[in-house]
Amino acid sequence: MNKRGWLFPILIVAINALAIIVRWSSLQELLPAHFDLQGNAGGTMPRNMLLLYPLTAAAICLAAYMIARIKRQLQTGLIILASGIGLILLSSTMVTLTAGTTPVFMLAEPVILLATVAAFVICVVKSRKSTTNS
Repeated sequence: MNKRGWLFPILIVAINALAIIVRWSSLQELLPAHFDLQGNAGGTMPRNMLLLYPLTAAAICLAAYMIARIKRQLQTGLIILASGIGLILLSSTMVTLTAGTTPVFMLAEPVILLATVAAFVICVVKSRKSTTNS
């Protein structure tokens, strides 16, 4: 199994965690959350909840890696899936850290989601075709 391909999702998790660590001391105990497209917060969340974003991305990355060890033909698709979900969580982190003032992060989430799912489906279809042609 090509382990170098997993560097990208791991890097995304690390950037997410680093962004939080760098800003941690300047964050309030309650952070604005659930932003609309104008950047208005519709709720709040405790600062500690922000830690769930990189932890969730890391757990998804680990789960995808473990599945890829069993289903080697799905490795590329799983790397894409783990990376896409990691980018969505990183985007959510950035929205929270910028208090919704940078709506480009919010707009990126659905685009990343659609591209990730499409790429994953293509990889699964291709891996099934190559399995049945062998």
